[in-house]
Amino acid sequence: MLIFGRKNGIDMTNGPYLKKLVAFALPVLLTGFLQLLYNGADLIVVGQFSSSDAQGAIQSTNALINLIINVSMGLAVGVNVAVAKHIGAKDDNAVSNVLHTGLLLAIICGVAIGAFGFAMSKTFLEMMNSAPELLPLSSLYLEIFFLGTPLNLFYNFGAAALRAKGETQKPLMYLFISGAINVVLNLLFVLVFEMSVDGVAIATVTSQGVSAVLVFVELKRTNGYCKLYLRKLRIKKQAFFEILKIGLPAGIQGSLFSISNVIIQSTINSFGKVVVTANGNAQSVEGFINISVDCVYQAALSFIGQNYGANRKDNIAVVKRDTFIMVTVLCAVLAALIIPLRRLFLAIFNTDPDIITHGELRLIINGSTYVVFGWMQIFVAYLRGLGHGLLPVIVSVMGVCVFRIFWIYVVYPLYPTLTCVYLSYPISWAITALAHFICLKVVEKRSYEKMNEEYLSRKSENLSEAA
Repeated sequence: MLIFGRKNGIDMTNGPYLKKLVAFALPVLLTGFLQLLYNGADLIVVGQFSSSDAQGAIQSTNALINLIINVSMGLAVGVNVAVAKHIGAKDDNAVSNVLHTGLLLAIICGVAIGAFGFAMSKTFLEMMNSAPELLPLSSLYLEIFFLGTPLNLFYNFGAAALRAKGETQKPLMYLFISGAINVVLNLLFVLVFEMSVDGVAIATVTSQGVSAVLVFVELKRTNGYCKLYLRKLRIKKQAFFEILKIGLPAGIQGSLFSISNVIIQSTINSFGKVVVTANGNAQSVEGFINISVDCVYQAALSFIGQNYGANRKDNIAVVKRDTFIMVTVLCAVLAALIIPLRRLFLAIFNTDPDIITHGELRLIINGSTYVVFGWMQIFVAYLRGLGHGLLPVIVSVMGVCVFRIFWIYVVYPLYPTLTCVYLSYPISWAITALAHFICLKVVEKRSYEKMNEEYLSRKSENLSEAA
């Protein structure tokens, strides 16, 4: 069976699909797992060789860091969908315009976000009710992290373009290299130079720089529609609005998700630094399930985007079915592994019995229900792949963000326990997944009609140019 099509990308417009989806998703999954392991190395190094305060300080920044990551990944989704659609339509010039516009946009946004975040780090942490004894270390870690924002965005945008054409193995290799550098630098700065959170933060930013450079080199030396030319780095109006049509709503959605999580984190912070550390450690373990969902989500985006450009309605339905099966199996397998061994996984980060006990609660509640989040994300990918940028944002904001804020300010005061806080996650996932499913049924037919109209319009333009 032919898996890789023209110009060495995966052939996404011809089935069967399950094997191709796995071939696409597996490197993305391994990339995410490596990222979590390397991020976990930061916590393990400071937890084992520095102090528990240093570990808690890093954990207390999770919500803000996830805010930046979610915004950048949301904008990168716009690049992914636009590139995939034009590859499916075999429009190499449009692909090139999206690539160069997206990379320049990444640099501009990265510098702006990094500068603002650096200046406001301490203020943000104070607004989140961070523990006073952790605040100096937390703000130091966050300030250094923000300096790497342009590098982080450039890597995410470049990797999104590579994934859109089916190239998922090279980003995995780049992360392996940069992550290994991160671990070595962590040990060097903490053990040899006796640094604390500043050492692991510098190691993180350095490794981000390495991954950004590797993606830059790959885009420079590749042939075909995803080749980078420095002289072409400019904002093209049509490409800019294509990226923003999907990427801006996705970025806003990610930021609003994170804002609601910041509110939840603020509530968790009120339980003290033991619970803060435990919650962060559990979140790190839980991240392996989240990454599994994301790899299938990325596959769905790319495959649906290319088939949208190629006007292949039947293929899109098959991709939706197969990715739904994939995310269900992945979440079930990981939950069956993580929940029974939860104490063992948590002890990797910190052996304090109180921290482990508090961390177990989050893993049991979220780990057993993460499959619902997976279903929600497949529906979101389907909507975005079909060109709907705003609809999934509205649904997600109401079902996740607004609901969680309501939960924290109305329900939680009636039952002020950690269990009540953590229940806001699976309940919001279930509500939002159901709402997305209903929206799909409402807009699906019209989306396919629009897809056919765009295809016929492009075909007519091509015939006119040929004549």
